[in-house]
Formats: sequence, C-alpha cells, structure tokens
Amino acid sequence: MQLNLRAGLPLVAMALPIPAMAHSSGAAPGFPERLAAAGWSLDGSTIIPIALATGWYALGIVSAMRENKTELLSPARTIAFAGGIVILLLALNSPIDEISEDLFSVHMIQHLLLMLAAPPLLVWSNCPAIFLRAFPRLARKRIVRLWITLGFGRAYHMLMHPLLVWVLFTGAFVFWHAPGPYQWALDDNAVHIVEHLSFFVTSLMFWSIVLPPHQHARRLAHGPTLLLIVSTAVLSGLPGALMIFAPRPLYPAHAAGVMKWGLTLMEDQQLAGLIMWIPAGGAYLLAAALVFLGWLKEAEFRVLRAAELQQRASDAASASPHSLPR
Repeated sequence: MQLNLRAGLPLVAMALPIPAMAHSSGAAPGFPERLAAAGWSLDGSTIIPIALATGWYALGIVSAMRENKTELLSPARTIAFAGGIVILLLALNSPIDEISEDLFSVHMIQHLLLMLAAPPLLVWSNCPAIFLRAFPRLARKRIVRLWITLGFGRAYHMLMHPLLVWVLFTGAFVFWHAPGPYQWALDDNAVHIVEHLSFFVTSLMFWSIVLPPHQHARRLAHGPTLLLIVSTAVLSGLPGALMIFAPRPLYPAHAAGVMKWGLTLMEDQQLAGLIMWIPAGGAYLLAAALVFLGWLKEAEFRVLRAAELQQRASDAASASPHSLPR
C-alpha cells in the first residue's frame, strides 16, 4: 500500500503563511480561505475551567510569595504550568478544534495534545501544591485533615497503582480510537466531553508515575518505569498501525470533511496513523530518555554516598583510641 503525500497538506499548510499556500499547486480550491476562516472558539465548557485553574494558580503564587514560601516557587515550574495551559487552549479552543471536525488526522493531533503534551507539563509543574496554597491557612489545615479523615488519601494511593494506571491510560487510548466509540463521541457532544476528560485525567495519572513532580518520591522504580513506557508505546501504536494498513476507511464520518480539504478518507486516515506513530513515539522516547538519565543519576548518587560512608567509617576507625600506637 502506497501512502499519498497529499495527505500531509493540512499540516504543512497550518505551518505556512496564507499567501504561500495560495500558490501551492497541491491545495484544493478555497483551501487558504477555509484555513483562515477556522478561528478560536469561546466554548464555556473549556474556557471557564481553564480560566478558573489559571486564576487559582495565580492566587497560589501570590499567597506563597506573601508567606515567603520560596521553596514552592520556581520559574521553570511556573513556565511548565503556563505551557500546559496554552497547549490545552490550542487543543480545545484554537482552529485545531474546528478543523478536527473535518479531518480525522487533525483530530488525532488534538488527542495527542491532550495526552502527551499538556499533562506532563502540568504534572511536572507540581500545581496541586500551588492550588492548595491559594486557600487561607486555616482552610488548608481543614482540607488536609478531611483528606486524611475521609480516606481520600488511601483511595488516591489505590487508584495510582502503576498497573491500574497503565490499564486506564492505554485502555482509554485504544477504546476511544476504535471506530465504534469514536463515532459515538462524534455523534454526542456529552460523550465527546467524557472522551476528552478520560484522555486528560488518565494522562495526568500516567505522567505522575513516569515523571513525578520535583521532590516527590517515585511510585515505581526506574527500571519498571521504562518497561511501563515501552509497553504503553507499543500498545498505543497499534491503532496507528491499523489506520495506516487498513484496506478501507475506518472512519467514514469524515467523508464530507476531507473533501473540503482536497483529500480522500484513506489519505486522511493514513496521515492520522503516521501522526500517532511518529510524534507520539517521539514523546515516549523522550520520556524514556529522561527516566533513564534519572536512573543513571540515582545510581551515581548511591555510589558516591556509599564511598562517603565508607570514608567516614575509615576516618572514625583511624581516630579510635584502640587504633593509636602505644
């Protein structure tokens, strides 16, 4: 089966200035106009939660500064949080969201942003600590007390078991990209919201295990974490392989949409499969590299610590009265 290079036109076009696209011989009639007309949306179901989270985080930053809790403040982590918020806006309110109604391939970009781009940044930013700081001191104590008393801590610990997180994360990915559930989400906006929420929440859980926030203990050792990443990458790549090598279109709901952009269903589907292979594979590869570097750093620390303890023991033995010459 031969992949048609015209399937890459939408992605290339999104990265090029409108005048340049107007002279592209491969573009369908009206292509630049359709791209320019795809604007930003103001859907309250996404804008309001994102705005509330951003304001909440800002209040936490102000409170931490006022209480001189400098250990909670980090420019890098604040930038990571801002990056995660911007990616959420791109995925849910930018032209990507509108074009994804036409093109299955752009819909896959939206899904990858919700699973592999925004969540790891938000996890690494350690935003829950800043969110908690936004409350008054007495309220913070009550929240922590309720968290412990009502057993939320134990429930959270159980939900964050690595095997359960792996099943939820990969299960959500595979389930919603099957043709039937995918069509279901397209037909019902409430189901579509549930789909996006399942992607986002399970991704936060997954990345909390793979790349835990600063100064948080790992729930899984580095070696098993690498196996977790590899198995997730392999299983998540299966839908992409099916999209590329399927003998027929699997997502006919986009038939009218792809025609607007001068593509066929097979071209759009094959491009979506490549997107799920290459960018997604790169994200998992980067995560594996970071975990491996952390593993090497931890091993180096243990060697240096053992050498330091041995040297202290040797110095103590040398200073002992029984070791002095008579």
